[in-house]
Amino acid sequence: MLPAPIVVGRNVWIGSNSTILQGVTIGDNSIIAAGSVVTKDVPANAIVAGVPARFIRSISPEEEKQQKQA
Repeated sequence: MLPAPIVVGRNVWIGSNSTILQGVTIGDNSIIAAGSVVTKDVPANAIVAGVPARFIRSISPEEEKQQKQA
């Protein structure tokens, strides 16, 4: 098995004790919950959590603006 890079997009939050397996790509503006094990690619503007990490919900641009203003 050859090692593959992990690609992390811009403005990504990765919670503590998270594990990201080789070859995974995490899209821009995504959130990885603490303790998650990411085994598959994560789309942009998504929240994932769990073991293995599963899609929880997407983040809309309006929500992003509200969080930055707070």
